[in-house]
Amino acid sequence: MELLRIETPQDGGNGTLPRQIEELRDRLGSALRIVDQFSGPPPAPATNHAATERYIRIMVKFRRHRDRFFSSELFADPAWDILLELYAAALGQQRVSVSKLCTAAAVPPTTALRWINLLEAEGLIDRKDDPIDARRKFVMLSEKALEAMDSFFRTVPVSASLV
Repeated sequence: MELLRIETPQDGGNGTLPRQIEELRDRLGSALRIVDQFSGPPPAPATNHAATERYIRIMVKFRRHRDRFFSSELFADPAWDILLELYAAALGQQRVSVSKLCTAAAVPPTTALRWINLLEAEGLIDRKDDPIDARRKFVMLSEKALEAMDSFFRTVPVSASLV
């Protein structure tokens, strides 16, 4: 195997520095592929951490921040936004009304309502009447969805940014 030799570049405007950088990238890429071949499968993800409400809220904030730079239609994922909002609410022991959930989904209310209906039909969310105000309904993750979200976030490294 050839040793990687790095020289201190004296470019002088002749373009050798960019070529050397590109060659270095190629060689490092090749070396990493070789390491991957010999090291076997990646280690199992950490399973001892649990997501926190703060972690989920930060993730949602990153998702909304992305919309400042790119068209929101490029990354529309209302079902995941709804599940994240409900998961954060469950972790924070908060109730979420249908109207608040529509806002959190970052799509028009009619679109959010379609997704809420679909998620309910899939058994992932439950709706409950507000005992104080009959006009309002609260939405929460079903036990099935709560277990799935817990399991999912146990397999994701805490440092991962799932935007």
